[in-house]
Amino acid sequence: MRELLLKNKFMANGISFKERYGISIPFTSDNIEHEYNSVRNAVGLSDFSFLQKYTIPEDKGIDFLNNVFAGNVENLRFGRVLHTFLSDENGNIIADCYIANNDEEFLILCESIVDDSQLDKILFEDNNGADFGLKNITNDLVVLSIDGSNAWKTAKEIFGVSILGLPYLSIEEFQFDGEKINVIRAGKTGEFGYYVIAMNKVAEKLFDTALEKIKQVEGAVCGLDVHNILRLDGRFFNIFSEGAIVRNPLYLGLQWMIDLENMNFIGGQSLQNQREAGVGSKITGMTIEKEYGSVAIGDKICDENGEIGYIVSARHSYELDKTVALALLPFEKAYSGLKFYLKTPDGPVVNTISMPPFTPKSLNMKLD
Repeated sequence: MRELLLKNKFMANGISFKERYGISIPFTSDNIEHEYNSVRNAVGLSDFSFLQKYTIPEDKGIDFLNNVFAGNVENLRFGRVLHTFLSDENGNIIADCYIANNDEEFLILCESIVDDSQLDKILFEDNNGADFGLKNITNDLVVLSIDGSNAWKTAKEIFGVSILGLPYLSIEEFQFDGEKINVIRAGKTGEFGYYVIAMNKVAEKLFDTALEKIKQVEGAVCGLDVHNILRLDGRFFNIFSEGAIVRNPLYLGLQWMIDLENMNFIGGQSLQNQREAGVGSKITGMTIEKEYGSVAIGDKICDENGEIGYIVSARHSYELDKTVALALLPFEKAYSGLKFYLKTPDGPVVNTISMPPFTPKSLNMKLD
């Protein structure tokens, strides 16, 4: 099992760990509501070093990347980041990926539902990645994620005012303690988000500095479980939740990650065939009042005549004080403004909604 370099730092700040796909990850504190509110109202500091990380030279890497990943890497400009995915031969999603054009190389960050060795097998053995200069740098780097409505303040304190001009899905180089640091403006919470990517030798000092700065704006150290809630009620795709259950990118609404003019990537032909045949199901957001009790993965969604779908993700939203869920429904019923029932045709009412169900604070934030 892979252990993260900063494990002791996160444990010292009250975060417990658990195993996920062969990696020991910082999971949660004893007060997940506090973690949630820290991100929505201030800033949270999380360890995203679980990401699988690769580099590949720009001159040799474009063909490899275009034939493996679903997005259009060829048109990715310097300093920009592509959000796409890796699928298997059947088109089922394996990894949610950022690919950054970082000077003369591409940096690839993967959240995957296979372990490190399986992902390496796909990229190196099955697709000859080493012939194109692909390198696995997973154990060479840490990735700290700074997220929240005031995350920009923390980023500014660490890296200077120029970071405020960093566009969404872009990468830029900064200096920290005499070493090169890459920062990607990304995140999947609905609030400001920064992935801070650093060499191991400055990891502890970077953590200590970030911790000091987040405390200045009443932020908190967070585990990764709170990101499952934040992604859900911010309506960001979560491969570890609905992605791991549904797997099909078309059902998951991930067509925007695909370069439809180049379906030669792994699983592309299968997805093309499915698109031509017609997509029969789709995930849809819904809310359920908290007095109806817990909602579980697999719970039935019914109309007046019986079962029509099932829950694929559900968590309590502290912002809405109710359950937010995703359900896989028939395509013709998968839109907002409808009323269905939980578990049985006479069960609790569930309402399909447009996602996200509220406006994140970051959208109304003035940076200075």
